[in-house]
Order: sequence, then C-alpha cells, then structure tokens
Amino acid sequence: MLRINSRSTLEATEEMEEVLKALANVNRLLLIYSLASGEVDKISVTEMSRNMGITQPAASQHLKILRNAKILIAKKEGNYIYYRFNEPSMRKYQKRIDFLFSCAFARCNQMERSKCHYSEKKEE
Repeated sequence: MLRINSRSTLEATEEMEEVLKALANVNRLLLIYSLASGEVDKISVTEMSRNMGITQPAASQHLKILRNAKILIAKKEGNYIYYRFNEPSMRKYQKRIDFLFSCAFARCNQMERSKCHYSEKKEE
C-alpha cells in the first residue's frame, strides 16, 4: 500500500514534479515526440532552433530544462553538444507514473464497484 507521508514517496513526488514541469511545455513535448519518433536520434541546440522555428537561446533553455530533469543527456561531439534520451531515468519515471495511475485506476474501479453495489441495494 502507498504511504503518502513516507520519506521515499515525498522524494519521488518532488522529483516527478520537476519531470512533469519539464514536460509541461509544447516545444519540449514536440522535441520529445521528435526524438521518440525516430526522426532524429540526437539533436543540437542549432538543429532544435531551426527545426522548431525558435531562437537558439530559447532552444538552449528548453534543452537545459530537459537535461536538468534527467530526461535528456548531453554529449559533446566535435563543436556541438548533442542531446539524447536518458533511458535509465526515463524508465524510472515511467515506472513511477505507471504506479501512480495504476493506484488511481484501482481506486476508481473500487469506487465504481461501490456505486454499483449501492445502486443495486437501493433498487431492491
């Protein structure tokens, strides 16, 4: 059972807050979709700026936010820094989001059964 006041739950929640904030932007989501679709395996600030029609400083800020949230990792190649998915972190985030939604859906199902049971008794 999930313990809301546990230290580990609080730490995981704070980390997920940063991840969800990082994803709460249309440009960053479009970048994630682009990387996930296989259109590109990696992207630089210059490429993101050109592909998305935003300034290089804006692209740099978006990539920095995704890197700070550990969604992307940066690697210097020649004169450019390229950004790729940080797979281990993303797997951890996926597990946490799946767990949260599984708990929520289980509760919804439990409440739905209670409503149905209540409705059946009321009609008798």
